[in-house]
Amino acid sequence: MSDDINYLPEMGIGLDADASEYAAARHEHLLRNDPARYAELVSNVTAYGIYMMDADGYILSWNKGAATITGYADREVLGMPQSKAMGEMEDPSGVLQRAMHFARLNGYCREVQTRYSRNGRRYFAQITLDVVRNAEGEITGFIEVFSDITEQKEREDSLYQRATRDALTGVFSRGHFVEMANMEIDRARRFGEPLSVAMIDIDHFKAVNDTYGHAAGDKVIIALAQAVAGFIRKIDFIGRIGGEEFALLLPRANKEPALEVAQRLRLILAEKSVDIGDATINFTVSIGVAALRPTTRDLPDLMRNADAALYKAKREGRNRAEAWFE
Repeated sequence: MSDDINYLPEMGIGLDADASEYAAARHEHLLRNDPARYAELVSNVTAYGIYMMDADGYILSWNKGAATITGYADREVLGMPQSKAMGEMEDPSGVLQRAMHFARLNGYCREVQTRYSRNGRRYFAQITLDVVRNAEGEITGFIEVFSDITEQKEREDSLYQRATRDALTGVFSRGHFVEMANMEIDRARRFGEPLSVAMIDIDHFKAVNDTYGHAAGDKVIIALAQAVAGFIRKIDFIGRIGGEEFALLLPRANKEPALEVAQRLRLILAEKSVDIGDATINFTVSIGVAALRPTTRDLPDLMRNADAALYKAKREGRNRAEAWFE
């Protein structure tokens, strides 16, 4: 079969661009009665990897698309376990075995997996794994159709990053911070858990820009963002709210631990030095903390309370962390 032929004559089923059109369920009769003929019909397809396995996951057929994507020729993988063709002699994370188990229970598995080609290149594979049954309904093997969607996924990830991350610092943008914080507030209220927010502002930042220039100011902002992101827990997140102002959300933390985190951050940042080539810049921050309370209406209310504490820190001399009290 050449690449120009886009149908299976025996079945009258088109081989469309969508990989699901190759699924075993669409060709069940041919697979059950003459699997060798099926493998022959798809052997020259290059747009998708298509291969058959026995019930234990050993490879029985291997088309040109599979060879192109993985870098393995058929002679290298026929009779070998599936993990050999995916760049690993074993399946340490259990992804392949879990997909096969799911297919046994449900008849198919469709998901995105991380795989490795022969030369070690990591790629993302969109896979459709179907079971093959005999006339008695017993599972006799599997057929998988897969495609390399790395470029598509990287493009989607890039778009997501641009939509959710601040371009300068890489932390959450204001819009995404607000979206995620609202979700965390809803969760905290649903489960009766504490939550706090800290507003962080660089002291005398205008003087930094006026003295050293905006490029130097940007380096200070980046240094702050990186230091905070490297310090906080996995469940915490930081967003850039304004020019030199950041907001830090602290789930499962009431006022006292949140204030302790703020004080530790303040000290860490006060010891940082930013090298701008012909000079070194030291800077401090002021931080205001507010905890979610029954009387707190929403995120803007919580952030206003933290802002009030922040301005108290600035009024009392800067390089301070203050908590908001009702």
